[in-house]
Amino acid sequence: MRHFFSESPNSLREVPAFPPNRAMLFGDGIFETMVYIDGKIRFEQLHQERLLKGMRALMIQSEELPEVKTIARLVANQVRKTGTFRLRWTVFRAGLGKYTPTDSGYCELLTVAPFHPATSVKKTAYISDSIRVPYNSWANCKTLNALPYVMANLERQKKQQEEVILLDQNGYLSEAGSANLFWQKEGIFYTPSLRHACVAGVARRQILIKLQEMNLTLIEGSFRPDDLLQAEQVFVSNVSGISYLEQIQGISFATQPVPGLAALFGWSTNS
Repeated sequence: MRHFFSESPNSLREVPAFPPNRAMLFGDGIFETMVYIDGKIRFEQLHQERLLKGMRALMIQSEELPEVKTIARLVANQVRKTGTFRLRWTVFRAGLGKYTPTDSGYCELLTVAPFHPATSVKKTAYISDSIRVPYNSWANCKTLNALPYVMANLERQKKQQEEVILLDQNGYLSEAGSANLFWQKEGIFYTPSLRHACVAGVARRQILIKLQEMNLTLIEGSFRPDDLLQAEQVFVSNVSGISYLEQIQGISFATQPVPGLAALFGWSTNS
């Protein structure tokens, strides 16, 4: 695994480690998890848009903004142009200070690691009744404050399950342990609305667009656990791909891939 760090805009350099900073001390930043394939980043424009939206939400400001195209060039020039990698691009507030920041600019940390596609079928899943995802004005951003997901996945491991499904603070379905949640019944697809504190996933947005292109009905809304348990098929998605859930709390679901969706996570020149 290799790390690239910058203290000024678009000046990433390779480092063995990185110094104390507001990301480490306060979780004061955001990140993008991206897939690099043969010189390009999949869903590049959507990652750029979400990163800038997250910076605005956290009031991280700079005259010169970070660019995902710079990340792709860096990996091609300093790691390898061909091949597939998983990138974690972290952008956090510059300076130190205490709770009150002393700087409005940003630093960047890029981590390059091997890519592993999503597991196609997860055999067991459950709905957590102890860990909730709280709503706030930055809930849809991928912030560095990820303790709900850390604790949920620790609980999942303890229960020996392959996936955990999380509710928001009011008991509505939100998302999975590190992915967005979808299900379908009688040809209609459903997913929790972003107002229920789920991350605005890049893969989620691609799936919404694709379902619309396929003239399939998708409803974004407020749903309770019973709505999910009455589904015919359930799947979760993130930038690594789609995983179908075979069982949730002992209830079985179909796991055959939805035609047309798998191709989203291959590669094409316009991805």
